[in-house]
Amino acid sequence: MKRNLAVAAIGVLSFATVLSTPAAAALASAPTVTFAYCSAGGSTFTVFCEAWWQGGTDPATAKWSDGPNSMSISTRISDPVTRYTQGGGSCIPGSLWGAKLTITDAAGAVTERWVSGGRACRG
Repeated sequence: MKRNLAVAAIGVLSFATVLSTPAAAALASAPTVTFAYCSAGGSTFTVFCEAWWQGGTDPATAKWSDGPNSMSISTRISDPVTRYTQGGGSCIPGSLWGAKLTITDAAGAVTERWVSGGRACRG
């Protein structure tokens, strides 16, 4: 009798494992900055930044904003097709400065990155 119960239990377990389960939906990754650079411009107090990104859900937008010792940084170009952005503005003379890059994709995923100016702003 014990033997018949064991066979019946195996048959039930086998049946349960045959049932299919729905596949998990693939999750899109957030945008990733592949290159970012900021530099003090040739003119007094001016700064220039640029970056490229990949991934995320199209279209994505990029926004530059003030970072440490920057007085006014704004977005000049945000191109979702080439995934390129450019920003510029002014900084505090004689200071090390930086800018903040924020990329937001169509699904609402946000990537932020602080980009250093790398040297003192010219005054």
